Amino acid sequence: MKKHLKNFPILIFLFLFQLQGMGQSAECATDYIHTNLMQTDSDYRKQIHLLESQVEASIQNHLHSKSKSTIYTIPVVVHVLHLGESIGTGSNISDIQIQQAIIGLNNRFRNVNGLGADVEMEFCLASKDPNGNSTNGINRVNSSSVPNYSTNGITPMGNPCSGAVETAIKDLSRWPVSDYYNIWVVSEICNGSFVGYASYPVGGLYDGLVIVSTSMTSNSGTLPHEIGHGFFLYHTFNGDGGNVSCPVDIDCQVNGDYVCDTPPHKQGDCGTINPCTSAGVWDNSRYNYMAYCPLVNRFTQGQKDRMRATVLTAPRASLLTSEGCGSASINLSSELGHFIIFPNPSESVFTIKLPIESGELLVADMLGRVILQSRIELGTSTFSLDNPGIYIVNVSTKGGDLSQKIIVTE
Repeated sequence: MKKHLKNFPILIFLFLFQLQGMGQSAECATDYIHTNLMQTDSDYRKQIHLLESQVEASIQNHLHSKSKSTIYTIPVVVHVLHLGESIGTGSNISDIQIQQAIIGLNNRFRNVNGLGADVEMEFCLASKDPNGNSTNGINRVNSSSVPNYSTNGITPMGNPCSGAVETAIKDLSRWPVSDYYNIWVVSEICNGSFVGYASYPVGGLYDGLVIVSTSMTSNSGTLPHEIGHGFFLYHTFNGDGGNVSCPVDIDCQVNGDYVCDTPPHKQGDCGTINPCTSAGVWDNSRYNYMAYCPLVNRFTQGQKDRMRATVLTAPRASLLTSEGCGSASINLSSELGHFIIFPNPSESVFTIKLPIESGELLVADMLGRVILQSRIELGTSTFSLDNPGIYIVNVSTKGGDLSQKIIVTE
Protein backbone atom coordinates (compact mmCIF):
# COMPACT_ATOMS: atom_id res chain seq x y z
CA MET A 1 0.00 0.00 0.00
CA LYS A 2 2.76 2.45 0.91
CA LYS A 3 4.44 1.83 -2.41
CA HIS A 4 1.27 2.81 -4.29
CA LEU A 5 0.77 5.91 -2.15
CA LYS A 6 4.36 6.95 -2.78
CA ASN A 7 3.64 7.15 -6.52
CA PHE A 8 0.28 8.86 -6.04
CA PRO A 9 1.60 12.48 -6.26
CA ILE A 10 3.29 11.66 -9.59
CA LEU A 11 0.06 10.26 -11.00
CA ILE A 12 -1.84 13.33 -9.84
CA PHE A 13 0.74 15.63 -11.48
CA LEU A 14 0.52 13.84 -14.82
CA PHE A 15 -3.28 13.89 -14.69
CA LEU A 16 -3.44 17.59 -13.85
CA PHE A 17 -0.86 18.47 -16.50
CA GLN A 18 -2.92 16.67 -19.13
CA LEU A 19 -6.00 18.56 -18.01
CA GLN A 20 -4.02 21.78 -18.35
CA GLY A 21 -3.85 21.17 -22.06
CA MET A 22 -7.59 21.04 -22.58
CA GLY A 23 -8.75 22.08 -26.02
CA GLN A 24 -10.33 25.39 -26.79
CA SER A 25 -13.98 26.00 -25.96
CA ALA A 26 -14.32 28.49 -28.81
CA GLU A 27 -12.62 28.93 -32.13
CA CYS A 28 -9.29 30.48 -32.98
CA ALA A 29 -9.68 33.39 -35.44
CA THR A 30 -6.29 32.90 -37.13
CA ASP A 31 -7.72 30.98 -40.09
CA TYR A 32 -10.31 33.68 -40.81
CA ILE A 33 -7.67 36.40 -40.87
CA HIS A 34 -5.17 34.37 -42.90
CA THR A 35 -7.74 33.28 -45.50
CA ASN A 36 -8.97 36.84 -45.95
CA LEU A 37 -5.43 38.18 -46.42
CA MET A 38 -4.49 35.40 -48.85
CA GLN A 39 -7.52 36.32 -50.98
CA THR A 40 -7.22 40.12 -50.82
CA ASP A 41 -3.56 41.06 -50.21
CA SER A 42 -1.08 40.05 -52.91
CA ASP A 43 1.92 41.24 -50.87
CA TYR A 44 0.87 39.08 -47.93
CA ARG A 45 0.36 36.13 -50.27
CA LYS A 46 3.88 36.54 -51.69
CA GLN A 47 5.37 36.80 -48.20
CA ILE A 48 3.67 33.58 -47.08
CA HIS A 49 4.85 31.69 -50.18
CA LEU A 50 8.39 33.01 -49.75
CA LEU A 51 8.43 32.16 -46.06
CA GLU A 52 7.13 28.68 -46.82
CA SER A 53 9.99 28.00 -49.22
CA GLN A 54 12.60 29.45 -46.83
CA VAL A 55 11.34 27.44 -43.87
CA GLU A 56 11.21 24.21 -45.86
CA ALA A 57 14.79 24.78 -47.10
CA SER A 58 15.92 25.46 -43.55
CA ILE A 59 14.23 22.28 -42.28
CA GLN A 60 15.95 20.18 -44.92
CA ASN A 61 19.29 21.79 -44.16
CA HIS A 62 19.01 21.09 -40.43
CA LEU A 63 17.76 17.53 -40.96
CA HIS A 64 21.13 16.81 -42.55
CA SER A 65 23.01 18.53 -39.73
CA LYS A 66 24.18 16.46 -36.77
CA SER A 67 24.92 19.44 -34.53
CA LYS A 68 23.24 19.62 -31.12
CA SER A 69 20.18 21.83 -30.88
CA THR A 70 20.33 25.24 -29.24
CA ILE A 71 17.59 26.38 -26.88
CA TYR A 72 16.10 29.54 -28.36
CA THR A 73 14.80 32.19 -25.94
CA ILE A 74 12.07 34.55 -27.12
CA PRO A 75 11.37 37.84 -25.24
CA VAL A 76 7.66 38.54 -24.83
CA VAL A 77 5.74 41.56 -23.62
CA VAL A 78 2.18 41.22 -22.33
CA HIS A 79 -0.17 44.17 -22.86
CA VAL A 80 -3.22 43.92 -20.59
CA LEU A 81 -5.94 45.97 -22.31
CA HIS A 82 -8.47 46.02 -19.51
CA LEU A 83 -11.80 47.76 -18.84
CA GLY A 84 -10.73 49.83 -15.84
CA GLU A 85 -10.97 47.12 -13.19
CA SER A 86 -8.49 46.96 -10.32
CA ILE A 87 -5.48 44.69 -10.85
CA GLY A 88 -6.41 41.06 -10.39
CA THR A 89 -10.08 41.65 -11.19
CA GLY A 90 -11.99 40.91 -14.41
CA SER A 91 -10.00 41.61 -17.57
CA ASN A 92 -7.19 43.28 -15.59
CA ILE A 93 -5.58 39.96 -14.68
CA SER A 94 -2.84 39.79 -12.06
CA ASP A 95 0.90 39.61 -12.60
CA ILE A 96 0.92 36.17 -10.99
CA GLN A 97 -1.67 34.84 -13.45
CA ILE A 98 0.41 36.12 -16.37
CA GLN A 99 3.64 34.71 -14.97
CA GLN A 100 2.01 31.34 -14.40
CA ALA A 101 0.64 31.40 -17.96
CA ILE A 102 4.18 31.86 -19.29
CA ILE A 103 5.41 29.01 -17.08
CA GLY A 104 2.63 26.80 -18.45
CA LEU A 105 3.58 27.85 -22.00
CA ASN A 106 7.22 26.91 -21.40
CA ASN A 107 6.24 23.58 -19.84
CA ARG A 108 4.36 22.69 -23.01
CA PHE A 109 7.11 23.82 -25.37
CA ARG A 110 9.72 21.93 -23.33
CA ASN A 111 7.54 18.79 -23.21
CA VAL A 112 7.51 18.51 -19.41
CA ASN A 113 4.83 15.79 -19.56
CA GLY A 114 7.01 13.67 -21.86
CA LEU A 115 4.24 12.95 -24.37
CA GLY A 116 5.56 14.84 -27.38
CA ALA A 117 8.70 16.61 -28.59
CA ASP A 118 10.80 19.11 -26.66
CA VAL A 119 10.71 22.12 -28.99
CA GLU A 120 13.73 23.62 -27.18
CA MET A 121 12.20 27.07 -27.28
CA GLU A 122 11.45 29.16 -24.18
CA PHE A 123 9.61 32.42 -23.64
CA CYS A 124 10.66 35.04 -21.11
CA LEU A 125 8.80 38.11 -19.90
CA ALA A 126 10.92 41.08 -20.95
CA SER A 127 13.23 42.53 -18.29
CA LYS A 128 14.27 45.51 -20.41
CA ASP A 129 11.90 47.83 -22.30
CA PRO A 130 12.62 49.44 -25.71
CA ASN A 131 14.26 52.41 -23.95
CA GLY A 132 16.60 50.20 -21.94
CA ASN A 133 14.69 50.60 -18.67
CA SER A 134 13.90 47.73 -16.30
CA THR A 135 10.45 46.17 -16.69
CA ASN A 136 8.46 43.14 -15.60
CA GLY A 137 7.29 42.67 -19.19
CA ILE A 138 3.66 43.58 -18.39
CA ASN A 139 1.92 46.78 -19.54
CA ARG A 140 -1.56 47.74 -18.35
CA VAL A 141 -3.85 50.12 -20.24
CA ASN A 142 -7.45 51.09 -19.49
CA SER A 143 -8.99 50.57 -22.92
CA SER A 144 -12.64 51.18 -22.04
CA SER A 145 -12.72 54.52 -23.90
CA VAL A 146 -12.09 52.87 -27.31
CA PRO A 147 -15.43 52.69 -29.16
CA ASN A 148 -17.20 49.29 -28.91
CA TYR A 149 -14.45 47.70 -26.80
CA SER A 150 -16.40 47.55 -23.55
CA THR A 151 -19.39 45.90 -25.22
CA ASN A 152 -17.83 43.57 -27.81
CA GLY A 153 -14.08 43.51 -27.29
CA ILE A 154 -11.66 43.58 -30.23
CA THR A 155 -12.46 42.85 -33.88
CA PRO A 156 -9.90 40.73 -35.78
CA MET A 157 -8.86 42.07 -39.17
CA GLY A 158 -11.30 41.04 -41.90
CA ASN A 159 -14.07 40.02 -39.48
CA PRO A 160 -17.42 41.86 -39.63
CA CYS A 161 -18.22 41.75 -35.88
CA SER A 162 -18.94 45.07 -34.14
CA GLY A 163 -16.04 45.21 -31.68
CA ALA A 164 -13.26 47.79 -31.45
CA VAL A 165 -10.92 48.25 -34.41
CA GLU A 166 -7.90 46.00 -33.92
CA THR A 167 -5.28 48.63 -34.73
CA ALA A 168 -6.89 51.15 -32.38
CA ILE A 169 -6.61 48.67 -29.50
CA LYS A 170 -3.08 47.54 -30.31
CA ASP A 171 -1.90 51.13 -30.74
CA LEU A 172 -2.58 51.70 -27.04
CA SER A 173 0.44 49.56 -26.21
CA ARG A 174 2.84 47.79 -28.55
CA TRP A 175 6.60 47.27 -28.60
CA PRO A 176 8.91 46.80 -31.62
CA VAL A 177 8.24 43.42 -33.20
CA SER A 178 11.92 43.07 -34.09
CA ASP A 179 12.85 42.73 -30.40
CA TYR A 180 9.70 41.48 -28.64
CA TYR A 181 6.89 39.07 -29.30
CA ASN A 182 3.74 41.05 -28.44
CA ILE A 183 0.89 39.38 -26.54
CA TRP A 184 -2.30 41.44 -26.19
CA VAL A 185 -4.66 40.28 -23.44
CA VAL A 186 -8.18 41.55 -24.16
CA SER A 187 -11.60 41.40 -22.53
CA GLU A 188 -13.33 39.71 -25.48
CA ILE A 189 -12.89 38.94 -29.16
CA CYS A 190 -16.03 39.60 -31.20
CA ASN A 191 -18.32 39.40 -28.19
CA GLY A 192 -17.08 35.96 -27.21
CA SER A 193 -16.87 34.40 -30.69
CA PHE A 194 -13.15 33.58 -30.37
CA VAL A 195 -10.61 32.91 -27.62
CA GLY A 196 -7.51 34.01 -29.50
CA TYR A 197 -5.67 34.56 -32.77
CA ALA A 198 -2.14 35.22 -33.97
CA SER A 199 -0.29 36.67 -36.92
CA TYR A 200 1.67 34.30 -39.10
CA PRO A 201 5.33 35.42 -39.18
CA VAL A 202 5.32 38.04 -41.91
CA GLY A 203 6.22 41.00 -39.66
CA GLY A 204 4.51 44.38 -39.50
CA LEU A 205 3.68 46.84 -36.74
CA TYR A 206 0.85 44.73 -35.30
CA ASP A 207 2.53 41.33 -35.40
CA GLY A 208 1.83 39.14 -32.36
CA LEU A 209 -1.08 37.34 -30.74
CA VAL A 210 -4.36 38.31 -29.09
CA ILE A 211 -5.87 36.23 -26.29
CA VAL A 212 -8.88 36.74 -24.03
CA SER A 213 -8.08 37.32 -20.36
CA THR A 214 -9.89 34.18 -19.21
CA SER A 215 -7.63 32.02 -21.41
CA MET A 216 -4.36 33.63 -20.30
CA THR A 217 -3.81 30.98 -17.65
CA SER A 218 -1.40 28.16 -16.86
CA ASN A 219 -4.05 25.49 -17.49
CA SER A 220 -5.28 26.65 -20.91
CA GLY A 221 -4.13 25.28 -24.25
CA THR A 222 -4.92 28.57 -26.00
CA LEU A 223 -1.58 30.31 -25.41
CA PRO A 224 0.63 27.51 -26.82
CA HIS A 225 -1.88 27.11 -29.68
CA GLU A 226 -1.60 30.77 -30.71
CA ILE A 227 2.18 30.87 -30.17
CA GLY A 228 2.30 27.87 -32.51
CA HIS A 229 0.56 29.96 -35.19
CA GLY A 230 2.99 32.81 -34.48
CA PHE A 231 5.85 30.47 -35.34
CA PHE A 232 4.16 29.22 -38.50
CA LEU A 233 2.17 26.16 -37.44
CA TYR A 234 -1.21 25.59 -39.04
CA HIS A 235 -4.11 23.73 -37.47
CA THR A 236 -3.67 19.97 -37.70
CA PHE A 237 -6.95 19.92 -39.65
CA ASN A 238 -5.81 22.59 -42.12
CA GLY A 239 -7.49 22.08 -45.49
CA ASP A 240 -10.67 20.43 -44.21
CA GLY A 241 -12.89 23.15 -45.74
CA GLY A 242 -14.44 24.01 -42.39
CA ASN A 243 -14.92 20.46 -41.10
CA VAL A 244 -16.41 19.39 -44.45
CA SER A 245 -13.89 16.98 -45.97
CA CYS A 246 -10.62 15.23 -45.24
CA PRO A 247 -7.60 17.43 -46.12
CA VAL A 248 -5.66 16.53 -49.25
CA ASP A 249 -2.52 14.62 -48.28
CA ILE A 250 -0.74 13.73 -51.51
CA ASP A 251 2.47 15.32 -50.22
CA CYS A 252 2.58 16.04 -46.49
CA GLN A 253 5.22 18.75 -47.03
CA VAL A 254 2.91 20.88 -49.17
CA ASN A 255 -0.59 19.70 -48.15
CA GLY A 256 -2.57 19.91 -44.93
CA ASP A 257 -0.58 21.48 -42.10
CA TYR A 258 2.78 21.02 -43.92
CA VAL A 259 3.94 18.64 -41.17
CA CYS A 260 4.40 14.96 -41.93
CA ASP A 261 3.93 13.39 -38.48
CA THR A 262 0.46 14.88 -37.84
CA PRO A 263 -2.07 12.77 -39.80
CA PRO A 264 -4.68 14.87 -41.68
CA HIS A 265 -8.16 14.97 -40.17
CA LYS A 266 -11.32 17.03 -40.01
CA GLN A 267 -11.71 19.59 -37.24
CA GLY A 268 -14.41 17.59 -35.45
CA ASP A 269 -12.63 14.23 -35.69
CA CYS A 270 -11.33 13.58 -32.18
CA GLY A 271 -12.35 9.97 -31.49
CA THR A 272 -10.25 6.85 -31.15
CA ILE A 273 -10.15 6.31 -34.93
CA ASN A 274 -9.22 8.85 -37.60
CA PRO A 275 -11.85 8.62 -40.39
CA CYS A 276 -9.47 10.32 -42.84
CA THR A 277 -6.51 7.93 -42.72
CA SER A 278 -5.06 4.97 -40.85
CA ALA A 279 -1.52 6.14 -41.56
CA GLY A 280 0.65 7.84 -38.96
CA VAL A 281 0.19 8.22 -35.22
CA TRP A 282 -3.38 9.45 -34.69
CA ASP A 283 -2.63 10.70 -31.17
CA ASN A 284 -0.16 13.18 -32.70
CA SER A 285 -3.09 15.01 -34.24
CA ARG A 286 -6.04 14.52 -31.92
CA TYR A 287 -3.94 15.36 -28.83
CA ASN A 288 -2.01 18.14 -30.57
CA TYR A 289 -1.91 21.70 -29.27
CA MET A 290 -2.86 22.83 -32.79
CA ALA A 291 -6.10 20.79 -32.80
CA TYR A 292 -9.51 21.66 -31.35
CA CYS A 293 -9.83 18.32 -29.57
CA PRO A 294 -9.97 18.03 -25.75
CA LEU A 295 -6.99 17.02 -23.61
CA VAL A 296 -4.34 18.30 -26.03
CA ASN A 297 -0.86 17.58 -24.74
CA ARG A 298 1.88 17.69 -27.37
CA PHE A 299 3.84 19.19 -30.20
CA THR A 300 5.49 16.71 -32.58
CA GLN A 301 9.02 16.47 -33.93
CA GLY A 302 7.81 17.76 -37.29
CA GLN A 303 6.22 20.78 -35.66
CA LYS A 304 9.40 21.36 -33.66
CA ASP A 305 11.46 21.34 -36.87
CA ARG A 306 9.08 23.83 -38.49
CA MET A 307 9.01 26.26 -35.55
CA ARG A 308 12.79 26.16 -35.08
CA ALA A 309 13.33 26.76 -38.79
CA THR A 310 10.91 29.70 -38.57
CA VAL A 311 12.78 31.30 -35.68
CA LEU A 312 15.97 31.29 -37.78
CA THR A 313 14.18 33.01 -40.67
CA ALA A 314 13.24 36.69 -40.97
CA PRO A 315 11.27 38.28 -39.42
CA ARG A 316 11.42 36.03 -36.33
CA ALA A 317 15.23 35.71 -36.42
CA SER A 318 15.75 39.21 -34.99
CA LEU A 319 14.11 38.09 -31.73
CA LEU A 320 17.17 35.93 -31.03
CA THR A 321 19.45 38.96 -30.84
CA SER A 322 17.03 41.05 -28.79
CA GLU A 323 18.18 42.48 -25.46
CA GLY A 324 14.61 42.25 -24.15
CA CYS A 325 15.48 39.53 -21.63
CA GLY A 326 18.99 40.80 -20.92
CA SER A 327 21.99 41.87 -22.95
CA ALA A 328 22.54 40.08 -26.22
CA SER A 329 26.25 40.82 -26.01
CA ILE A 330 28.96 40.20 -23.40
CA ASN A 331 31.04 43.27 -22.63
CA LEU A 332 34.34 42.26 -21.04
CA SER A 333 36.07 45.62 -21.33
CA SER A 334 34.88 49.17 -20.80
CA GLU A 335 38.04 50.46 -22.51
CA LEU A 336 37.26 48.83 -25.84
CA GLY A 337 33.87 50.48 -26.09
CA HIS A 338 31.93 48.52 -28.71
CA PHE A 339 31.92 47.12 -32.21
CA ILE A 340 29.11 47.08 -34.73
CA ILE A 341 27.98 44.13 -36.89
CA PHE A 342 25.41 44.61 -39.63
CA PRO A 343 23.13 43.42 -41.07
CA ASN A 344 22.16 41.06 -38.27
CA PRO A 345 20.53 38.64 -39.09
CA SER A 346 22.13 38.08 -42.50
CA GLU A 347 21.96 35.35 -45.12
CA SER A 348 25.76 35.16 -45.33
CA VAL A 349 27.85 38.36 -45.42
CA PHE A 350 28.38 40.48 -42.30
CA THR A 351 30.07 43.87 -42.03
CA ILE A 352 32.00 44.59 -38.85
CA LYS A 353 33.11 48.05 -37.78
CA LEU A 354 35.85 48.58 -35.19
CA PRO A 355 35.80 52.17 -33.88
CA ILE A 356 39.04 52.15 -31.83
CA GLU A 357 41.76 49.69 -32.90
CA SER A 358 42.46 46.57 -34.94
CA GLY A 359 42.25 43.12 -33.41
CA GLU A 360 41.58 39.41 -33.77
CA LEU A 361 38.22 38.04 -34.95
CA LEU A 362 36.97 34.66 -33.77
CA VAL A 363 33.59 33.20 -34.71
CA ALA A 364 32.29 30.12 -32.88
CA ASP A 365 29.06 28.14 -33.02
CA MET A 366 26.86 27.56 -29.96
CA LEU A 367 28.87 24.43 -29.08
CA GLY A 368 32.07 26.48 -28.88
CA ARG A 369 33.58 25.14 -32.10
CA VAL A 370 35.66 27.75 -33.93
CA ILE A 371 34.22 28.46 -37.38
CA LEU A 372 36.34 31.43 -38.45
CA GLN A 373 39.48 33.14 -37.13
CA SER A 374 41.25 36.09 -38.74
CA ARG A 375 42.87 39.48 -38.24
CA ILE A 376 40.64 42.54 -38.67
CA GLU A 377 41.78 46.12 -39.00
CA LEU A 378 40.50 49.39 -37.60
CA GLY A 379 37.49 50.59 -39.58
CA THR A 380 35.19 48.40 -41.65
CA SER A 381 35.71 44.77 -42.70
CA THR A 382 33.49 41.95 -43.94
CA PHE A 383 33.27 38.21 -43.30
CA SER A 384 30.87 35.51 -44.41
CA LEU A 385 29.32 32.32 -42.99
CA ASP A 386 27.52 29.68 -45.00
CA ASN A 387 25.46 27.58 -42.58
CA PRO A 388 22.28 28.95 -40.95
CA GLY A 389 22.37 29.17 -37.16
CA ILE A 390 23.40 31.28 -34.18
CA TYR A 391 27.06 32.19 -33.70
CA ILE A 392 29.19 34.13 -31.21
CA VAL A 393 31.56 36.73 -32.64
CA ASN A 394 34.49 37.60 -30.36
CA VAL A 395 36.78 40.55 -31.03
CA SER A 396 40.07 40.74 -29.10
CA THR A 397 42.18 43.91 -28.99
CA LYS A 398 44.75 45.38 -26.61
CA GLY A 399 41.85 47.06 -24.82
CA GLY A 400 40.07 43.77 -24.07
CA ASP A 401 37.44 41.44 -25.53
CA LEU A 402 33.87 41.89 -26.72
CA SER A 403 31.41 39.22 -27.84
CA GLN A 404 28.12 39.43 -29.69
CA LYS A 405 25.53 37.02 -31.07
CA ILE A 406 24.83 36.92 -34.80
CA ILE A 407 22.32 34.92 -36.83
CA VAL A 408 22.78 33.42 -40.27
CA THR A 409 19.39 32.94 -41.91
CA GLU A 410 18.44 30.59 -44.73
